[in-house]
Amino acid sequence: MRELGYFFSGLRGKTKNDFSNGNVKYISYKNVFHNMEIDTENITSFVKVGANENQNQMEYGDVIFTGSSETPEDCGMSSVVTDEVNHALYLNSFCFGFRFNNSYQFYPKFLKHYLRSKHFRKQIKKSVSGVTRFNISKQRFAKIRIPMPPMSQQIMKASILEEFDTLINDLSMGLPAEIKSRKKQYEFYRDKLLTFKEKPSEH
Repeated sequence: MRELGYFFSGLRGKTKNDFSNGNVKYISYKNVFHNMEIDTENITSFVKVGANENQNQMEYGDVIFTGSSETPEDCGMSSVVTDEVNHALYLNSFCFGFRFNNSYQFYPKFLKHYLRSKHFRKQIKKSVSGVTRFNISKQRFAKIRIPMPPMSQQIMKASILEEFDTLINDLSMGLPAEIKSRKKQYEFYRDKLLTFKEKPSEH
């Protein structure tokens, strides 16, 4: 990944008062952890940011990862900015972002599924360390390999998985057993579709 982009931090130097009297939106830890993609239009978390502050703003194609957790399995959960960002939008201080050097090298809706696939999550676990609280090592994280399939293939695979995702959401008011079954089906096909043979040209 270090050859494809760079990491950036969330909000810095903020106090409790900054979050009780906010003037701009920010993406919360919970938003990242529970969602594969960020809904940039319906964010309800606000923080106060001055005009001259040097804070990182979110952009289309950015990937957000949770930095730490109580269990290694929950570290490095990802969420992708899949829409153009037309307003100031920041990231909470408990997560970190990754920005590709070329934001159009990957299809964001492909990334949102791939970065939560079994193969990628297995690589993330190797970058986690800790005892009672587990943290991501960005140095090891930067060595994670990610495939770069042709854009047409990314779009095709994302389209199939988006249909599954829509079906699961449509069933959100259904029977728990049926929802669980659909989620398992989605995870099975996701991991099958998003398993790539490594080649020397891949990063």
